[in-house]
Amino acid sequence: MKNANRNTKITITDIAKASGVSVSTVSRILNDKPDVAEETRERVLAVIKENHFAPQAPWQQLASGKSHIITMHYPQNPTRVHVPNDFLIGAAAACEKENYSLNFVVSPLDETSLLTLYRSGQTDGMILMEILIQDWRVELLRRNQFPFVMLGRCENNSRLSYVDLDVETGVGKAMEHLIRLGHRKIGLIAIEPYSFPEHESTNAYSYAAWTVRTYKNLCTQHGLPVIFEKIRVVKENVENGVLRLLDENPQLTAIVTTQESAVHGIIKAVQSRNLRVPEDISFVAMAGPNMAELTTPPLTTLNAQAEETGFQAARILIEQLEGHQDEEKHILIPFQLDVRGSTSSVPHKQDEK
Repeated sequence: MKNANRNTKITITDIAKASGVSVSTVSRILNDKPDVAEETRERVLAVIKENHFAPQAPWQQLASGKSHIITMHYPQNPTRVHVPNDFLIGAAAACEKENYSLNFVVSPLDETSLLTLYRSGQTDGMILMEILIQDWRVELLRRNQFPFVMLGRCENNSRLSYVDLDVETGVGKAMEHLIRLGHRKIGLIAIEPYSFPEHESTNAYSYAAWTVRTYKNLCTQHGLPVIFEKIRVVKENVENGVLRLLDENPQLTAIVTTQESAVHGIIKAVQSRNLRVPEDISFVAMAGPNMAELTTPPLTTLNAQAEETGFQAARILIEQLEGHQDEEKHILIPFQLDVRGSTSSVPHKQDEK
């Protein structure tokens, strides 16, 4: 990269690739976060120096009254952090295009720490991820009139802007594909990254809620039995939840999940029951093409265009910050069904029962 044309602008993504680290790691180093190994920090700083990469200078912040920093909040259990790289790369690309920096936060945050990010000038706006049906972060920021965009959506999205995966259409495509292949006993694995009591349904993870709701409606429309497992990953691993589903439903012939993080657990559970994919059980998952080729046979996927989702969320937020957008925007990013070797016609011995 050091021999690149000097007229070509070096981006944070270029620095990440040249350093062999993620975009989020470069972002943490640029923001002087302590949770980076010293050896990694020195390597990245050397690449930054070698390529004359210059993030926004402090005088620009003073002159504009803005930090030109956007914060992406992805709250996770500290022991189970799964960095959504594709969403992050897409948001980073939109920020770089408009000379904004991207900060990535995975700590849970509370009301005080969330508001402090704005009031201390550490961020101009936020992209909120892992949205709940009724999300306290959304209500807090709306009440205090701080700019934000949701990567996801609540139950009531009036006067809110969001970009979300069109999970309803995605589940529909997966189910229709399996039904055309003759499957009548199709199980769903939904992942709940938070842990709430069952009666607190209003605080459920919205993506899982839309997934289950759509699946149930489709089962009703097609006269299929409802067979699903909602797995709270803060309480148990995916494999155990899938084993429970398989043990309780031995006639199951297909599984659908809209979470890429569930893929390995599902495959392990299926294999531990000596079932073959797709001869005994077909499998469709929301996953990118890289994940699809890592499984044997290659995985039939719902490709979510995650980079585009992150890009659009950051673009909408920047439009807000620059005063170019007053009305709310609701964007649903479609899934694309890519059929590969993990799905086939229903096994005849099951079809006859």
